[in-house]
Amino acid sequence: MKPAATLRKMINQRGSFIVPGVYDALSAKIADHLGFRVLFHTGYGTAASLLALPDIGMISFKEMLDRVDSICKTTNKPVIADADTGYGNALNVMRTVKEYIRAGAAGLILEDQVWPKRCGHMKGKSVIPLEEMFGKIAAAVEARDELGSALVIVGRTDSFATGGLDEAIERVRTFKKAGADVLFVEAPLENSDLAEIAKKVRMPLLLNQIEGGRTPIIPVREAEKLGFKILLFPLTALFAAARNVYDVLEYLKRESRTDGLENKMIGFEAFNELLDSEKYFELEKRYELTGPRTFQDSTSS
Repeated sequence: MKPAATLRKMINQRGSFIVPGVYDALSAKIADHLGFRVLFHTGYGTAASLLALPDIGMISFKEMLDRVDSICKTTNKPVIADADTGYGNALNVMRTVKEYIRAGAAGLILEDQVWPKRCGHMKGKSVIPLEEMFGKIAAAVEARDELGSALVIVGRTDSFATGGLDEAIERVRTFKKAGADVLFVEAPLENSDLAEIAKKVRMPLLLNQIEGGRTPIIPVREAEKLGFKILLFPLTALFAAARNVYDVLEYLKRESRTDGLENKMIGFEAFNELLDSEKYFELEKRYELTGPRTFQDSTSS
C-alpha cells in the first residue's frame, strides 16, 4: 500500500497515533529506525536547521519542497508535510499540493495565516478571510484529485489567537465542507478548550504538542479519549538535538576534550550502522568484483 493510502487507512481506524516531527533526512532515518508509523516534516525545524532562522515566513517554497523530498526519500513511512499557507493564493496552493505529492508526501497541513506566517505558538498572528481559506482547501482537493492521489489534507486554523474558540471551531467546520480530511485548531490554551473542540468537531482531529508551547501537554490516553486522532510532537527531536549539541560543544570549549561525553553521543560504529553503511560497502564490493569481468565478457562477444 502506498504511503498516502496507508495514512488514510490509519485515520479511518479506531485509536490515535503519535507522529514525531523530523527536520531533515537524518532525523527521519532515526524516527523510522525506531518504528514510528508516520512522520511529520516540520517547517519550524526546516527554517531552524537549514537557515538558523525562526519560523516567521523566511523559508521559501523551494527550500521546503527540497526538504520534503529528502525526507520522503529516506523512509517508506507516510510523511505529513508542513505546507504553511500554500505559498500564495489558491493557484499557488494547487502547485504546492502537486509538487508535494510528486516529492512523496502522504499528507500536508495547510493553514489560514496571512503570509508571512509565523509559528502557531508565537504572538502577532493574523488570519485570512474564511472565504479565501475555503477556496484554498478546495483548490488543494482538486489538485490532489487531478493526480489521483490519496493525499490527506489537514486544514489548520490559527484563529483561536485572533478570534477565540468559537471562531476557530466555525472555521474548521467550514474547512470540512471544503474537503479537508483532518482538522487542526492551533494553540488552544486550556484542557477545557481541547475538550470543547473534540466535542463540537466531529471529524478526525490533530493535536499539536509543543514542549513549552501554548497548548498543555496532555497524556496520550487522555487525548485519545477526547477524540484526537493524530498526536503531533513536531519539535521534540529538534529541541533535544539542539540541547545536546549545545551541551557537548560547550563542554568541548570549556574542557578542550571529549572524554567523559560518551553517554552524550552515539558511537562511530553505531552511527554507521544507522546509516546502513555495510549495505553500501557490499554494493561497492560487488561492482568492483563483477565490473571488470562483465566488461571483458561484453567486449569478447
